[in-house]
Formats: sequence, C-alpha cells, structure tokens
Amino acid sequence: MTRPDDWMMPAFLAQLAAPGVQLVRAVSDGRETVYLFDADREAFATLTADGEQWNVRQGGPVAVWDAIESAVTGWRQAGEPDITSVRMEVTIEAHTYWIGEEPALRWKHAQRPLAT
Repeated sequence: MTRPDDWMMPAFLAQLAAPGVQLVRAVSDGRETVYLFDADREAFATLTADGEQWNVRQGGPVAVWDAIESAVTGWRQAGEPDITSVRMEVTIEAHTYWIGEEPALRWKHAQRPLAT
C-alpha cells in the first residue's frame, strides 16, 4: 500500500484525487495512524500501521482512500512520470489536471464562486 506521505508524486497525486482532504498523523503506543478527513463531503479514511502493513477503514459518501490509491496505481502503471508531465487547463468552471492518457490520472475540480 502507498503511504499518504510518500514524496513527491504520490503526495501530489493524493491532493489531485482528493482535493479537500486534510491529513492528520498520530502515534500512540508506538503505532502510527493517519487520518484523512474531507469535511465538505463528510468522508474519512483511517490508515493504521500494523508492522509493514496498513489497515484502512473509510466511510462517508465517497471512498477517500480508494480515490488516492487508484491515482497512485495509475501513476505507477504509467511508469511513474515526474511532475513535469502534469498538464492543467483552467476555465471559469473548473481546473482540469491530467497525466498522459491514463483515465485514472485525470481530475476535474469545479471552481467555487468567490464570495462577494
């Protein structure tokens, strides 16, 4: 399993796949837990270290960790391209990001209107 804090591309991909997610890390009794919260979509994922393995629990209307894992898997299948391969299109409606032709490496983030 990919760690949510792997650098550089996996962490960047996580932000593209789950843009509203906040990450909190905690260690208790020598055991690490990573919490991913998406308050806007009322979704979460909890990753708990168990030796070399990570146990995942997620809830809410979207599967936060599944989205991140899918992006990282697609990135690996595409040969782990570097940051210079990321493309972006900005319109009034959305920001669209993609890497190559891999469908798992395409994200469209709707733009929220600015408060007046």
